[in-house]
Amino acid sequence: MPDPARSLTVDQPANAASQRLRSLIDHVYTFLKWLHVLTACIGFGSNVTHFFWLLAANRDPPSRANTLRLVKKIDDRLAVPAYAVTVICGVVMWWWRWPAGSSWLITALVLTLVMAVMGTAYGPFMKRWIRLAGEPGPENPALAPLSRQLTFWWATISLGVLAVLWLMVWKPDLW
Repeated sequence: MPDPARSLTVDQPANAASQRLRSLIDHVYTFLKWLHVLTACIGFGSNVTHFFWLLAANRDPPSRANTLRLVKKIDDRLAVPAYAVTVICGVVMWWWRWPAGSSWLITALVLTLVMAVMGTAYGPFMKRWIRLAGEPGPENPALAPLSRQLTFWWATISLGVLAVLWLMVWKPDLW
C-alpha cells in the first residue's frame, strides 16, 4: 500500500507547477484583456475628438486644410493602430476562452469588419477633402457636400464602435 504522506510530496511539485502555469496563463489573458480595453479606449477616444476637429475645420476655412491634416494624422497614427491591436487581442481572447458560437461576439466581429471597410473607404475621401480645402482662392463648391458625406461616414463608424462596445460589455444572447 502506498504511503499517503509520500504520494502528497511527490504530487505537490507537479500540482505547484500546474498552478504556476495556470496562474501565468491567467495573467497573460488578463494582460490581453487590459490591452484590448486600453486600445479600444484610445481608438474610440481619438474618434470622439474628430467630431470637434471636424466642427472646427468647417467653421474656419483658412485653417481647414491644416485641421483636416491633423485629423488624418490622429487617425493614421493613433486610432487605426489602436483598433488593429484591439481586434488582434479580441480575436486571440475569443479563440482562447469564448465559445465559437457566441452571438454577441460574432455580431461584434461582423460590425468591426464593416467599420474597417468603411474606414478604408474614408481615407481617400479624407485626402480629397484635405486637397480641396488647401486649394488657394475662393472656397471650392465641392467642399460642402464632401464635408457632409465625410461627417456622415464618421458618425456611422462612431455609432458602430459604440455598438461594439455595448456588445462587449453586455454580451447579450442574440440568437
